[in-house]
Amino acid sequence: MNGKRNAGFDCLRATACLFIILLHTSYSTVLMYPIQFTSRRAAIEGMVQHNLMWAVPCFIMVTGALLLPPEKHITYRDLFGKYIARVVKAIVLFGVLFVALEMLFDPTRRTGAYFLQGLYKVFTGDSWSHMWYLYCLLGLYLLMPFYKKAAELGERDMLYLMGLYALFMSAIPCLEAVGVRCGFYIHVSSVYPLYLFMGYWLRRWGAKHSRAFYAGLFLAATAAIAVLSYVRVMGNIQTLDVLFEYNSPLVIVQSLGVAGWFFQIGDEPSPVKKVLANIDRHSFGIYLIHMAYIRLLYKHLHFDPFRYGGLAGILLTALIAFGLAYVTDMVMKKLPIVRKIV
Repeated sequence: MNGKRNAGFDCLRATACLFIILLHTSYSTVLMYPIQFTSRRAAIEGMVQHNLMWAVPCFIMVTGALLLPPEKHITYRDLFGKYIARVVKAIVLFGVLFVALEMLFDPTRRTGAYFLQGLYKVFTGDSWSHMWYLYCLLGLYLLMPFYKKAAELGERDMLYLMGLYALFMSAIPCLEAVGVRCGFYIHVSSVYPLYLFMGYWLRRWGAKHSRAFYAGLFLAATAAIAVLSYVRVMGNIQTLDVLFEYNSPLVIVQSLGVAGWFFQIGDEPSPVKKVLANIDRHSFGIYLIHMAYIRLLYKHLHFDPFRYGGLAGILLTALIAFGLAYVTDMVMKKLPIVRKIV
């Protein structure tokens, strides 16, 4: 907020960006090569995927840490002219780009009707799956003035607010895993504001707990997710899926542990921090474009990760997609119109 970059935020966003690519690569592998997965391999793959769900929440937590503090003044002109405008432009530009790519690689889709249908999907949010984050971010920005009012509360009030979100948007819905439905609710529609408030809480009050404490939270939640994920796949217990979504209490604790650990990284320089800070400067563009390369590798070039060791091949695919997306973002940042978005 004073013009100086925060090393912890930079490192967290860069790390989250890398693991988001790995998550999407892993998920795409399951869709493209399902016959390659035995029950045991599917269980291991599920354990990997479900333990990467913290990445997007951590992006939101950094947003909360940066924008919610009262000293960060955001006028309505700033809100709509800077934050909201950037997200809307990204949705439109990349939504159209992805429609064009689908038409380019599939001759049967090169029709005006398909293009118009693609534009309609951009409006309805049915574009490429990773674009959901932009729609989520837009909703958070639209309510930012009211979230900032909440951030002016003391720690006790903030904990009460976060507790309500955690109880009604996370804990109670998870009762469905054991067949229990609850009729009580509060008038909110998603868990994502909780992550926004958690990021702010961590920045303002989180340092009272040590990095070891946050590491313990992460490791405990990770172990629980791994065990339950294995049980879910091997036992085919579909009701357990609610424990691996963004509103899962385990994902919330895992995300809190990761962000709390990174937020306490000092600003002293190091080669690793320099690399991660560089990745962070490209993270938004990388996020937007990386799925195009995953789809290119899998769907059109028929790159089979199982020829390169299965999980090792998935990691290789993710690294290739990251490298190509990084270079592409460097190019996009040189284009006058696009660089204001990415």
